[in-house]
Parts: sequence; C-alpha cells; structure tokens
Amino acid sequence: IGPGGKQIRQIIEDFELEACDVTDDGMVQICSFNTTRANEAKDFVKALTSGGGGGGGRGGRREERPKYVGPPAEEGKIYKGKITGIHDFGVFLEILPGAEDGSTPGLEGLCHISELDKQRIRNCGGFVKSLGVEELDVMYIGLNNKGKISLSRKAVMEGRKITPKAEEKTEPPATMPEGEMDAIAAAIEDVMGS
Repeated sequence: IGPGGKQIRQIIEDFELEACDVTDDGMVQICSFNTTRANEAKDFVKALTSGGGGGGGRGGRREERPKYVGPPAEEGKIYKGKITGIHDFGVFLEILPGAEDGSTPGLEGLCHISELDKQRIRNCGGFVKSLGVEELDVMYIGLNNKGKISLSRKAVMEGRKITPKAEEKTEPPATMPEGEMDAIAAAIEDVMGS
C-alpha cells in the first residue's frame, strides 16, 4: 500500500500502531496495544485496498514509483538526515532532498538500531524521542546486502573513517631479501633431495 513504505509509515503514525507489515502475497498485518486504534487502522486499510485504486494488491498493475534523481550519496560522508520513520529495527532518514515540487522523493536510508548509538538500545522509538530532535547526523556507510542505503550515527560518534571501496588501496606484497630466498630454496632442495 503505497510507494516505498511511505504509506505504511504514515498509517503506523496516524493510528499509533506498533507495526504494520505487508507480506509478499498482499496480506496486511496490523499490531497495536490499542484495540480501537487497530480496528480503525484495519477499516482504513480495507478502504484503501478495496477496488478503485491500485488494484487492491491482487494482481492489479502497480504504478511505477518515482525514483530519486539527485546526486548519489558519498560513502563515508556525514549527512544531516531528516527522520522520516521510526521502527523497532531502526530509523529511516532522508539524507538528500528530493525535488522542491515533490515530483521526486529524497534519498532515504536506514540507520539500524545497532548503528544508532555506542550503547545498546532496547527501544528505538523511546531512544529517538528522548533525543528530542527531528534530524540526526549520520554517515553513509554503503549499501546493505539488499542494495539499500545503510546509515550509521554510531560511526559519526566514534569518528570512524570509511574508505569508499573504489579508493581502497592494496598494499604491495612484502619483498624478501634475496639472501633469505636463496636460503629457503636451498632448504627446500635439501628436503626434496633426501
């Protein structure tokens, strides 16, 4: 329901849900401690997915999602990310803005809960609320195994340096003095000859 999870994040926020997940087969799972709000969310999702719109999740043609068209993020660079979503597993942040007219989205990435702070965090939402900010300084640390943008606040706090893979330098192989090589070769010949 909606491009890039934006709609799901909005539903979670509007109905004060703990989680809202959509499975690959289109089933929507809603989780909330408040039964009234969960039922309101259920009714909203039913209205949203029934008929008329994007095919109702049952084989209808999916509208192509607008893509970010700005400059790419630079690995190892620190960005001031605007918080766009808070979940149990981490925080989504927009690190580069989209078009001013809203025609294309900004560049968004995930700061996993393990990369939010030097200390272990048990409650991501509570931690972010306690900071009392709408933006976080995060470092772009590369793409995860699914090709999604990974961000780290912990790397900024630790002053970590990330070397982009394209710039990684390999050390030349160590050279051995010729006398040592001759001694090793002679030892090998003695062993082989025996």
